[in-house]
Amino acid sequence: MKKDELKYNEEDERSIFEDILDFIKVFAITALVFLLFVNFIAHPVSVKGRSMHPTLKDGEFGFTNIISTYAGSIQRGDIVVIKMQEEGSEKETHWVKRVIGLPGETVSCSNDEVYINGEKLDESTYIDEEYKQEMINEFGYFNQVMRDHVNEDGITVVESMDFESVTLEEDEYFLMGDNRPYSKDSRDLSVGPIHKSQIFGKGVLVLFPFNEIGIN
Repeated sequence: MKKDELKYNEEDERSIFEDILDFIKVFAITALVFLLFVNFIAHPVSVKGRSMHPTLKDGEFGFTNIISTYAGSIQRGDIVVIKMQEEGSEKETHWVKRVIGLPGETVSCSNDEVYINGEKLDESTYIDEEYKQEMINEFGYFNQVMRDHVNEDGITVVESMDFESVTLEEDEYFLMGDNRPYSKDSRDLSVGPIHKSQIFGKGVLVLFPFNEIGIN
């Protein structure tokens, strides 16, 4: 072996300490990028319950776009993730709903049809009427607009989802789940209109299960 080759190998040697230091640097940078991503760009979200069926299904996992709530406006029909406080707890939870009413508008429902400022809202692009009727036949209506009676499972059941007109204040939104008969949302007296500050993200990119991958 030549002398200059031996010298090269000696100079190229790295101590264990240097390797550990490099690993810590890479880990710290990766963690920082991840934290910036989930706090300012997109945040993981898990769909819980059937309130957004069949658009989003119980157990689906993905990411919601955080930056769009700052950079863009909230439009009717948008799917949003909102911050809610768990009942009887200080713990924060996330709900996934659809924007129906915008600030300053008057929202009402008659004969299961939603009206905005007195005009019927076309919801054919996201409401599956056949699925909706199946849910009504199986479960009735699951919301507390009217407290008609409680079934054997302790669920408040009403005869229809009709409600009187609600006029939204500045920065207030009226949200509903796509699965109208089985969604607790702005129709519920304990929820009501949602303030803009509660909207955490817009849209859901589903990543799991794999056969449901897509943007909603």
